[in-house]
Amino acid sequence: MRKLLVALAVVTFAVLAAAAAAGRHHAVGRVSVPGRLSIRVPVGWHVLRGWLSDVTDPAPRFAMASFPARLSRHTCECGSPNVVNFPRDGAFVFVWENLRPSHRQLAQAPRRPTRFALAAGRGVRLTCDGPNGGFYFKDAGRVFQVEVYIGPKSSQVLRGRVAAMLESLRVPPDA
Repeated sequence: MRKLLVALAVVTFAVLAAAAAAGRHHAVGRVSVPGRLSIRVPVGWHVLRGWLSDVTDPAPRFAMASFPARLSRHTCECGSPNVVNFPRDGAFVFVWENLRPSHRQLAQAPRRPTRFALAAGRGVRLTCDGPNGGFYFKDAGRVFQVEVYIGPKSSQVLRGRVAAMLESLRVPPDA
């Protein structure tokens, strides 16, 4: 009986360890963010809550990072967040929403892409240097701007996680 319990404990531990390892590459679950938006967050990623920028329109909707990001209270000149100690292998995603898009902006904004492709290329060390990837699109009658910051030592796997995360964004029509 004792051997059976030990064997059961070993098998249970192995199954849990395998499930945890497999889960590292998948999303934790859907998270609600301001603006009635929701998005799937990869395991190990961090959703920043609270103050994101002094800019009010476009409104900062959410920010996520592959590391425990901390924002400086001093934004960049353009109002974008200034990430403190951005890691060389990290990723930071910031989403703005134009709260009152004109008819012209809605007409000119491209539709949301079905796939978000992040080109390989130079990485950024400071968010104030500007994003190395970005998207401007409309979805459900709303206009968004996504800024993606990727560190110079980031992997293609990390870029894939960013793209998958953006593709999981759900946008309800504005009420």
